Amino acid sequence: MLRTMRKDFKKYSWTLWLVIIVFLLGFSFTDIFTGGSASESVIAKVGAQEINVEQYQKRLFQVLDNYKNQMKGNFNKELITQMRVPEQILQNLINSEIIQNEAKKLGLRATKNELKKMIVNFPAFQRDGEFVGISEYKRYLAIYRTNAKDFEADLKRDIVNDKLKEIVTASMIVDNNTLRETYKSENDSAEVDYVKLKITSEISDFSASDQELQNYFESNKKRFKTPEKRKGNIIVMKYDGFKKDLKLNESDFHDYFRQNKEQFRIPEKTRIYRLFINYTEDNREEVLKNMEDLKITLNTENFESTARLNSTDIKKENGGDWGYSEWKSFTSQEQSIIRSLKQSEISDPVDTLSGFAILFAKEKTSEMQEPYETAKPKIVNIMEREELRNIVITKLDKAYAKVKGSTDLSAIEKDKSLSIIETGYLTSGEAVKDVEQFGYLSRKFFNMSENEISYPVEFMDGIAIVQLISVKQPENELFENVKEKVKALVTANKQILEAISKSGSFSSSLNKFSDKDQIETFLKKNDMKLESIDYKRGNELADLGKEDGLDTIIFNGEEGKFSKPIRIGDNIAILRAKNIKVTSETDFIREKAGFYKKKLLEIKDNYFISYIMGKRAKYQVGINQKLYDKIRESVVARFN
Repeated sequence: MLRTMRKDFKKYSWTLWLVIIVFLLGFSFTDIFTGGSASESVIAKVGAQEINVEQYQKRLFQVLDNYKNQMKGNFNKELITQMRVPEQILQNLINSEIIQNEAKKLGLRATKNELKKMIVNFPAFQRDGEFVGISEYKRYLAIYRTNAKDFEADLKRDIVNDKLKEIVTASMIVDNNTLRETYKSENDSAEVDYVKLKITSEISDFSASDQELQNYFESNKKRFKTPEKRKGNIIVMKYDGFKKDLKLNESDFHDYFRQNKEQFRIPEKTRIYRLFINYTEDNREEVLKNMEDLKITLNTENFESTARLNSTDIKKENGGDWGYSEWKSFTSQEQSIIRSLKQSEISDPVDTLSGFAILFAKEKTSEMQEPYETAKPKIVNIMEREELRNIVITKLDKAYAKVKGSTDLSAIEKDKSLSIIETGYLTSGEAVKDVEQFGYLSRKFFNMSENEISYPVEFMDGIAIVQLISVKQPENELFENVKEKVKALVTANKQILEAISKSGSFSSSLNKFSDKDQIETFLKKNDMKLESIDYKRGNELADLGKEDGLDTIIFNGEEGKFSKPIRIGDNIAILRAKNIKVTSETDFIREKAGFYKKKLLEIKDNYFISYIMGKRAKYQVGINQKLYDKIRESVVARFN
């Protein structure tokens, strides 16, 4: 919620968290609760500090609902699992506790004045340069389903976070040469037209001796290395094998529904259409009169067609349809009107300070309780998965107790219901054949030390005990093993060189034409087309890739003229740079102070990440794995 509200509040934009979340995707949980008693209200510990279930669930629901609104029908539980959202949120909370603990050691805290200053200067709580007042402040927070106490607690944490980061990174600087090159890469730009030329599969004269292939191989050995591979032993129990042991019945499903009704709430939905017309100081009254006249003619049947004819905003072609969530970017005045509208009601003109808007609430439904009948399939899925997991965990707990702390899995073999599977060498993320297809187990190997035994490792279909037994480092391939691949690369190289030679006159032909239509007609006859992109120094050229010398061709070539055919990776293209902007030393000096501040902040953020990761290793971080899995399954099941 804070991130949504702060999108324009650059000073306190805590971009660090986004980086940390991605960074933590490689981390694994350590279940310090396994085998012992654990509170059902505590999901994780950071040293002596506890993270409670309510705190975790609230944050998880907020993030998942935000994803759902952004991605609409494309967001489902499979995507949630692949993105590892529940784990990211929990790890984020753990990291936050570590930062707070480190700050406490240094006596850092947020004062009342600092908190007050942060709130009253928050853009969302400003109107005409003044704080909106306490009642409006609380009403705004209610829209985001939070309260002042929770919101201000988050702000205090941010204040302390910033103080700690400033202390840790106080001595960091950006040297002038690095700053100048970075400034150029971010500010030098051009509009680039390009034509991707065809590379024919036929080569008029191709012959390469074994010695030529060998020479290419020796000069490009880095292209012929095997990836690192790891091999392990796994003991797997799949959920499907225990479905016969399930003892759930209708009364269990009813009980779950009664005890967890909050999980099965259908959120409120508001679909807004808007007719919007901009005004200037000179024509404001005229536009207002026109909008008032339009309002008289509007009804639920003609609103969309009228918006198509009269509206001036980006949704004009859609009849003014801003959907179920995009309207939340409207001004606070518009949003206030929207909240007061009933379904099918059309508002009077609303002044947005840049134009007048008429708002139409085409659909509006309140939050409601989902009936048991429609919730039941989700409940069955949740409870069966939970029960199956408990059955498997109970069986594997006993097996793991025999090998915990050792480097030998053989003690498990005495249990006739379990067997050790040797995976063979796998790359990270490679599926284990006939076991699991998403690569969870192989990825786990790449976070382990040789002979280490880890449990529980959960994947889509079950749970496993895994042991890394061998690492095969990347190796140079033997020429004999990759000879055909070398030949294909040499052939492709010759194809490109021959294509460049044959297309030498193509640029001249294009430069003869004076307008875009002539160019497109010419290209169409040759089964090609003109593409355009905005290019910045050092970037890739769209889908063609990156090539040394590309910047020189674009920024130092003749503006508005097509270049000679050039090679970009395994492609050939002809380029034309227009509207070239190359920053000067004067530009750099003028903007240096602000740019330095921006780049220094980025460097500090990255360094602070490393600092926190180093501190993390000194904390005993534990996850109540069973409770975490229970919550995850329960919450994720809502997103079928």
